[in-house]
Amino acid sequence: MNTKFHETTKGLARSLRRCSALRRFNAGFAGMALVCLALVRPAPAQTSVVCDPAGDSVFGSGKGGPRVPDWLDIAQATITDAGANILFTLTVNAPIPLAPAWSVADEDGGQLWWSWRFVNSIADIGFVSNGCLQAKGQNVPACYCLDLIWSTQAASFRARLLDDTSCTEISIPLAFSSDRRAFSLFVSKTLFTNPALVRDPNSFQFLTEIIVWKAGSNGNTSLTILDNAPSQTGGRFILGAWSSSSNTTYGCP
Repeated sequence: MNTKFHETTKGLARSLRRCSALRRFNAGFAGMALVCLALVRPAPAQTSVVCDPAGDSVFGSGKGGPRVPDWLDIAQATITDAGANILFTLTVNAPIPLAPAWSVADEDGGQLWWSWRFVNSIADIGFVSNGCLQAKGQNVPACYCLDLIWSTQAASFRARLLDDTSCTEISIPLAFSSDRRAFSLFVSKTLFTNPALVRDPNSFQFLTEIIVWKAGSNGNTSLTILDNAPSQTGGRFILGAWSSSSNTTYGCP
């Protein structure tokens, strides 16, 4: 884990609490950092942390297929309060390449996703039929999807927040750590406009996933989950918990 990066991002989260003029992040990460660093004052920033075992990322449910690279294996996911915004950070077990290459995604111009999925709570999960993420006839949980996406066709990264009930997508600013083993996405709480998915952006439940999308467009059934945290074990559906009023951890030493 890049400890220095996590301390820096948590410090940035604390400073963001003082930067109300930048709530929408429209000025971009560089401008945000220049203004906020001048206004830094210590303030508590509540953080939810989920840890994941190394080496548990597999393709095809472990029944054969190519070995999954360590940069597609989750080590830790954190969500940190930043006042009017939320800082999402995902750490993996090896540096994410500048141009990721893996045969499963490369063979047909596919995509790789490092993702969060979040809902009000596990108790009231609904489902979307014929939604944005699967083909007709498929059902997926109704949720917000926050994704860092590498497209082999475009040869580029992008980050988005997706409401998978309406297919509404918003571009999100991102930053990699210096060693590229972690990245952060900066999301304004005002973007959570669908109360059926998230009633209060200060409290929700979440799951992180790494996904390979074997075709480059929506409306197919080639979405394969390689890893998730919390790990889904014993036939149970397990989510982490986020709260802006308390620190939480799951699966960490």
